[in-house]
Amino acid sequence: MSMTVASPDAERRSRRGYQHTPLVDVMLVLLIIFLITIPVVIQSVPVELPKERNLPTQTKPENIVIAVNKDGDVFWNNQLVADERSCSTG
Repeated sequence: MSMTVASPDAERRSRRGYQHTPLVDVMLVLLIIFLITIPVVIQSVPVELPKERNLPTQTKPENIVIAVNKDGDVFWNNQLVADERSCSTG
């Protein structure tokens, strides 16, 4: 039985080369994916969108009057607001 020992120069030469096989495999997979997905992206379905109407709405400012009398009653636009304490059933 003999044992072969590679010279240091041969070992350096074998490591010096770049392996292109993984890069080619990735590029082929990407090419296949793009070939499959491009026809799906190009196809279009005609869609009829509704016509847009932009009508400005005008809101009139309204004065709100809030008042509290000396008994603690609250009034909203001169109408008495029911007190929550008197409305509770518990």
